[in-house]
Amino acid sequence: MLLFTPGPTEVPQKVLGAMSAPILNPDLDEDFFARYNRLCDKIKKIAGTRNDLLIMAGEGMVALDSAVANLVEKSDKVLAITSGVFGDGFVDFIKRYGGRPIVVREEYDEVVSPTKIERALEKNRGVKVTTFVHCETPSGTVSSLEEVGKVCHDHDVILIADTVSTLGGVPISADKNGVDLVLGASQKCFSSPPGLAIIMISKRAWEKIESRKSRVSSFYLDLMEWKNSWLKNSVFPYTQSVSDIFALDAALDLILDEGVNSVYRRHERVANLVRDECASLGLDLFPKRKEICSDTVTALKVPHGIDEKPLRERIKGKHGVEIAGSWGKLEGRVIRLGHMGYNAHEKKATLAISALSKSLREMGFKKS
Repeated sequence: MLLFTPGPTEVPQKVLGAMSAPILNPDLDEDFFARYNRLCDKIKKIAGTRNDLLIMAGEGMVALDSAVANLVEKSDKVLAITSGVFGDGFVDFIKRYGGRPIVVREEYDEVVSPTKIERALEKNRGVKVTTFVHCETPSGTVSSLEEVGKVCHDHDVILIADTVSTLGGVPISADKNGVDLVLGASQKCFSSPPGLAIIMISKRAWEKIESRKSRVSSFYLDLMEWKNSWLKNSVFPYTQSVSDIFALDAALDLILDEGVNSVYRRHERVANLVRDECASLGLDLFPKRKEICSDTVTALKVPHGIDEKPLRERIKGKHGVEIAGSWGKLEGRVIRLGHMGYNAHEKKATLAISALSKSLREMGFKKS
């Protein structure tokens, strides 16, 4: 079966093989310390940053949760940029930690314009932190990290960017674009098994964390535990997921061996192929505009007269390809093809589209 979902993706055999290496003690083995540091350097190269980088045990949501837990205190005004499920999720995180979200919103098939963000910052003085989602995987949209980063930099606002679904698939250039916290995960464009969260922290983000009036309420999410133990003394605050680290290390080697720019071009090429082929089938993109479609996932409107769940079940059960539906208010309305990481290859995309085409035809769909 072909797993053609927007994370977890299919995992290369070399990456799976790396997980079977003998277990060692990550709290004692100095070779593991060195390997962990080298892995961090590899991710920094792809992200375009020289900032501190931590790999935390847990799915990518750990990075999002930790970012808000550390940078938001009670009554802090936080600008939440949202046009999708994960942008709305940041709003919930801000409320959980006692912050006051200032929400700048667009519909799920659009993205928030830099002008709208700038107006919100001008209107709401005292905002020190902004949350932002680079790619909303449930709706297949991507925003301009460069433009959002510039607005936040011009207003001296710390930018938290969820790049979980773009890191390793499209250029991030974190330092150049003024991103203070870059958030990622192992199971998306890196095509490693789920289980690791990635967080990169700028100097001014550390300064805000260190000036908190109250301590972060969670030990596990507290970034100062990492700074005081690992970054200062090479002692992990808790035992690391050894096999997951080995797998991610192998996955990064595959990306760097291919060449980062080559990987980006491959994602762009396959994304264009998927969108063009889907258009030829008579399917409509969910995003309003083609230019805001992500190169890592394509979201399509479910055709009139077709039930989304039976369609996906047929694609998987009869044709051996698994694609995704969507969440929340998009449930039943959207199907998604995940062409990220190891999935971003023409052969796999063609197989997935063929399975989709055959299933639609078998269910009576005809191009109008």
